[in-house]
Amino acid sequence: MLIAWVVAAALLLLGVDRHVRDGIAAVNAAQGRINATTISDPNAPDLLAPVVADFGRARRDLDNPLLFPIRILPVAGRQVRAVRNLAAAAAQVGSIGETAIHQARSALHAPHATGPERVAAINQLADAASQADASLAKVSLGSRRALFGFVTRRYDDFATKLAKVRSGVHKGSIAARQTATLLNGPSHLLLLAANNAEMRDGSGMFLSATQVDISEGTVKIGAVSDTSDLVLGPGVVPLTGGYASVWGPYLADREWRNLGMSARFDETAALAAQMWKARTGNEVTGVMTLDIGGLQMLLAGTGPVNAGGRQVTTDNVVQLLMHDQYLSETGTSAATVARHEQLGLIAQVVVQAVQRGGFDTSAVARLLPAVVSGRHLMLWSTDPATEAGWETAGVAGVLADDSLLAAVQNLGSNKLDRFFTMTADVGVKPGASSAVTVVYHLANNVTPGQPAYIAGNGVAGVPPNWYYALVTLTMPGDADHVLVDGTALANDSGLDGPTRVVAILRKVAPSAKVDVTVTFTLPGAHGRLQVESAARIPAATVRVQASGRTRTVPDEQRPLLDW
Repeated sequence: MLIAWVVAAALLLLGVDRHVRDGIAAVNAAQGRINATTISDPNAPDLLAPVVADFGRARRDLDNPLLFPIRILPVAGRQVRAVRNLAAAAAQVGSIGETAIHQARSALHAPHATGPERVAAINQLADAASQADASLAKVSLGSRRALFGFVTRRYDDFATKLAKVRSGVHKGSIAARQTATLLNGPSHLLLLAANNAEMRDGSGMFLSATQVDISEGTVKIGAVSDTSDLVLGPGVVPLTGGYASVWGPYLADREWRNLGMSARFDETAALAAQMWKARTGNEVTGVMTLDIGGLQMLLAGTGPVNAGGRQVTTDNVVQLLMHDQYLSETGTSAATVARHEQLGLIAQVVVQAVQRGGFDTSAVARLLPAVVSGRHLMLWSTDPATEAGWETAGVAGVLADDSLLAAVQNLGSNKLDRFFTMTADVGVKPGASSAVTVVYHLANNVTPGQPAYIAGNGVAGVPPNWYYALVTLTMPGDADHVLVDGTALANDSGLDGPTRVVAILRKVAPSAKVDVTVTFTLPGAHGRLQVESAARIPAATVRVQASGRTRTVPDEQRPLLDW
């Protein structure tokens, strides 16, 4: 009988091992294929069914009475109980995911031709995310105490993945609920349209502004103004924060095009709201910035639109707005007005297309994460609770005391960013105080024959087609011993909220490459740096080196360095 029990128990444990391996394979397969497209497609296969089935079988086998003698042992039993708890948790998470996907599909395919229907659909999506969020919070992995090495590794890997899932679902829940509240209104937003053909710190330059009024899901966009027509007089709006301590000489309280010198969008938006009220008399409840990447995302939902006799699509909008719209620019006021009317018309027809219905929500959902992490869409609210929600959702453009943002600002009064590339190498050398090195690799790839409006007209002694770069690094506020190319000299530097900023001017000739190295120290031998996106199009490339690992990724993926 003992031999028979040993054989039966061994067979059960071998089966458990097979089910766990199959479950892990199913998880890996699902991770690679679950996205906005498969979530919204009602004909897509149930990718989580194998996860639920395989881990469910493992849990049931481990609950078999034949294994009771092992489960009560002090050492081996603890391992069996831990594996059983992990299998049960994995099956539970898979089941929660199946329910959430089913509810999300229903919300994404709900009618959204009218304003109230759009609000209802977003609320339905928020309900699905909230339910999943609440259910995931109840998932227990059991105790980690006194586990063997391989079980501990499985436990830690599962706990890490579960934490990421919980964080993502929680952010999605908050974002959907906030969006529903915003659409239901009444909301009065200042919309700043940023053009990535002329960059600022973590955003394009704000070249157009308008007020957007939202009520019961219906969006009304006002007349689009050129920000050069909104200049304020001195002292109308006070400068505070980093705009006073670091960027004061650029007079952002008067010149809208120098808003965005600070990468802290919460600071920028608060100043912009005051400037809008001072200029127009209108008080807004929030500020939104949308650049070409954000507009491209909306076009993925609407499909091609006709604006001013030109068909605008996801394929040509970047080239049009970063380059081609300037080809006919002569510098005369009539040409400038015509171009600005075209930009306003594109924004208006896209909004009209959204409100007509037939909007491809899955296409937008697929692009939205990269648009948000790439800082192509940012939102700020005058209401502290709403602003906290935007921060949780990751769309507020807020920087923390562990943020690192490498950017290049265009001070040449030209549109050369279409031809300019930036790669940043970020490395950390731990020690009593950790040494951080950021090396910028800059390249001006402008092609010959560009008109003066793109090439520049020699402002500040910079010849046409030369890129006048303000190389800007935003780093943790406790950074010390900051050096640029080995010296403490910089054009602009100082504290900006929880961050420290250093910036240095460099001229980059056509076909030339320039490197700039910034070094600083952080207290302690351990730490973390959250790399933020510079909002460039295409995305800047970042090579991060920490703890013996090297990764090369677009900065919109927000790589995390920890050591």
